[in-house]
Amino acid sequence: MKVFIVGGTGLLGWHTLNELLARGHSVSTVALPPLPVEKLLPDSVPCALGNIFTMKDDELLALLRGHDALFYAAGLDDRAVLDAPAYPKFHEANVIQCERVLALARRAGIRKALVCGSYFTYCDGLWPSLKLGQRHPYIRSRLEQKRAVLAMHGPDFSTGVLELPYIFGTMPGRKPLWTFLIEMLRNMGRVVFFPLRHGGTAMVTVKQVAQAAAGALEGSPGGRAWPIGGINMAWSEFLPMVQSSMGGAIRLVHAPKFVFTLGCKALESKLRKLGKEGGLSLGHLADILYRDAYIDPEPSMKALGYGPDDVRLAIKDAIDQCV
Repeated sequence: MKVFIVGGTGLLGWHTLNELLARGHSVSTVALPPLPVEKLLPDSVPCALGNIFTMKDDELLALLRGHDALFYAAGLDDRAVLDAPAYPKFHEANVIQCERVLALARRAGIRKALVCGSYFTYCDGLWPSLKLGQRHPYIRSRLEQKRAVLAMHGPDFSTGVLELPYIFGTMPGRKPLWTFLIEMLRNMGRVVFFPLRHGGTAMVTVKQVAQAAAGALEGSPGGRAWPIGGINMAWSEFLPMVQSSMGGAIRLVHAPKFVFTLGCKALESKLRKLGKEGGLSLGHLADILYRDAYIDPEPSMKALGYGPDDVRLAIKDAIDQCV
């Protein structure tokens, strides 16, 4: 199988690229310049450097032709703080451009397409009363992306979405994504108030994501979304792990939900005065964090052929690199 990866030098794309190569497939990629380190990719992997959002259709078509499958690991994530209103930028990056690339892939003769999405679309189905798509620009864009991708599924073009939770892993030349968390905690001062008695999240290693992606592409994306879980971890376990890696530089104190919400609304007010808006509405963030955003991993593990991994070790390795 010949696979084209959008974003092959990022964390998800690079690990999936190597997983596919290990399984005997051939891979090509397009990625933003510059490469994080020299010789990041094997000589056997053609890599075009450029921004797909600004490439002309003919350029992308030329890159896509001759491949059997597409793995799409690009977009704007929930950490982004943008000029308000933020939604149009999330919509452009996560919906319009994704639809465009998949439509071009279909024109180029590609038969399968798999998109990296967010587990917030899975959580939206668990918690309809929270109206996540109405309250959070980022989640709204991911819900629209999921609908658009699955609507393109058909007998000649199989599509699917990986609904991805917190991902831990490392790669050459790039700081782990969790650098932002360390910086945020440091900026909060010596005492950090956070939900320690309620809530938690699903977590996976990047190795598990790569195995799941390869499994979906080797079989069929199936016209559906796949929630990808590894383990479920309460904040009361995760945050002390981060605290330990930071050398005890912070002290964790449980914040009741109403106290946490007041603090978040104050931060949101400051952003609003600066004309900024985040992908997640701070005023409604507690509704997510004080719940168990858990995934039963067994169905997707069985269907896509990925297995357990040492998520706790991956957390430690990633946070240690951030520190």
